[in-house]
Amino acid sequence: MTDEPLLRYYASSEELRTVSERYVLKSMGDETIAVAKAQGVHVTGADGTEYLDAISGEWVVNLGYNHPKIREAVDRQLGSAEYTTPVWESEIRTRFAEMLAGLAPGDLSVTLFAISGAEAVEGAMHMAMRTTGGTDFVCLDGAFHGRSFGTIPLSYVYPGMYEGANKGLDSYLKRQIKVPQYYCYRCPLGLERETCGLACAEMIDWSLERAHTAKPAGVLVETFQANGGMVPAPDGYMERASEICKSREVPLMIDEVQTALCRCGPIFSSENYDIEPDIVILGKAIGGGFPLSAAIATPEYANLLDWEFGFTLSGHPVSCAAAVAMLDVMEEDNLASHSVDMGEMMLTRLREMQDRSALIGDVRGKGLMIGVELVEDRTTREPAFHKAAAMVEACLELGLMVGCTGPVFGENGNTIKLKPAVNSTSDELMEMLDRFESALDVVEALA
Repeated sequence: MTDEPLLRYYASSEELRTVSERYVLKSMGDETIAVAKAQGVHVTGADGTEYLDAISGEWVVNLGYNHPKIREAVDRQLGSAEYTTPVWESEIRTRFAEMLAGLAPGDLSVTLFAISGAEAVEGAMHMAMRTTGGTDFVCLDGAFHGRSFGTIPLSYVYPGMYEGANKGLDSYLKRQIKVPQYYCYRCPLGLERETCGLACAEMIDWSLERAHTAKPAGVLVETFQANGGMVPAPDGYMERASEICKSREVPLMIDEVQTALCRCGPIFSSENYDIEPDIVILGKAIGGGFPLSAAIATPEYANLLDWEFGFTLSGHPVSCAAAVAMLDVMEEDNLASHSVDMGEMMLTRLREMQDRSALIGDVRGKGLMIGVELVEDRTTREPAFHKAAAMVEACLELGLMVGCTGPVFGENGNTIKLKPAVNSTSDELMEMLDRFESALDVVEALA
């Protein structure tokens, strides 16, 4: 941090807000916070307010902001070539793809680059359709895979959201096959985990046999449903889904846009399970804070027609340089183990809060991907939507950035998201939880 003015072009955060409202169309929500400076997990707003970021800037900066090795790599790349068309060879792009192949589970080895997570999902869909000849995908009803025309049908639909974000788009959207999500705290099938026989996973098999209208092209799942309520897959679910895909001869496609890069422990969250995915999708944190996404496939599924898929800025060299540096840091600093250890520490502290607070219905997580579900009543499990919104605001007042989700955005969210940088120190994480607990006290006092 330096003593330079927080804002370069506008006199105050209020002026920035006024100009932004006139010229910027915000389509993903609208918060008044303006970030002026950031370093590690520390963020300074344009008004001078200091925050601890417990969400990695929308789970994108997994090493925190302005990491020195990423900055060095970006500066080095800018000194050679700031852009290379995807049509030409790029050393840094190829190096990054080679690194991914060496780290990825199973036989994943061929990378298709894109820019956003939704684009990478669509790339994976293209590869699956070209290989299988199918057109229909099985996905979970609580999943989120993007907001492009190809991915909206794969993402969750909730009545309030459908009348909003999806309204009027029907003629552009191909229907896909949705099955009940895994969500043991609120089982959509009304079952108990001890006796359910993983019925939610068995619905995948039923759908592949009977629910498709043409031919199945693949099964798309997350190992940890992020926007669907911060819900980890129950033991055995991913393995059963893999078995079903193999028996039905369709690819198992894992969306790791939010769960990869040591977020759930290993570089790839798929490594937490005894599975070998056919395609894995990466986004958000993959570019070390820069725009980048990818679909990594086995050679069997790495099939596309010429000019079928591609974007001018795919595999941008600056983004790839940042990504290579990020992977180097993650391996050198053993952040996979660090994420697991720090996650267990946070879960222990949060469950102690749960013991004392009737507002917390469930605490769940894997690595540093943690959800805290708020309820009005622990017996009925009625979602505490308004209190969750109040919790986010109380956290901000105390200088802590958290997220909120499930079953959809806005007032329909009752699960607080905690996804701090995977290299956060124990002291930083404990300070985050101190502020979280103080915010919890504030919200409980409002009841």
